[in-house]
Amino acid sequence: MQQNEGATTLRASDSALSNAQPLQHLVVLSVVSLGLYPSYWLYRNLKLLKAHKGLSISPLWRTFFAFIPVLGWPIFKDQLQLFAETAAAAGVESTILPWPQTLGFQLVSATAWVVPLPWGACAAAAVVFLLPTQRALNAYWGVEQPASVTTSRYSLGEIAFASVCAAFWVLMFAVL
Repeated sequence: MQQNEGATTLRASDSALSNAQPLQHLVVLSVVSLGLYPSYWLYRNLKLLKAHKGLSISPLWRTFFAFIPVLGWPIFKDQLQLFAETAAAAGVESTILPWPQTLGFQLVSATAWVVPLPWGACAAAAVVFLLPTQRALNAYWGVEQPASVTTSRYSLGEIAFASVCAAFWVLMFAVL
């Protein structure tokens, strides 16, 4: 901690990192991964909420079942509803609409199964339906972790993941 004329201020290196995630990280990682990143995104957010609020949930199983085609849609919706209710309980105004966002995300994602590559890669655009949820979660973490710093850098894991996915993209388009 540094003292500055009687006021206490935190340097970014002294404070904890926030659980918030920049929107561009969600978009870039979703597109680069051909739409695989949102499953990790859901798991990570459930895991963070479980730890922070002491919830008795299984983030792994909730994520697994949420991505089962058609049958998992109500489960996916329930996770978005959990995020909306959590944000609202903290006084955060949210624009999360669980059913419309679930249907939009799932239907756009499903195009990857029916449209041939490279057009099937457009299914990664489904991430736009997760942006209101991420905005609400970021506002929630801003209330819950006011002294924390939101990082704008990608983690080493995110860089490695994006690199592997980018290499896959290059190989896929080289074959086509």
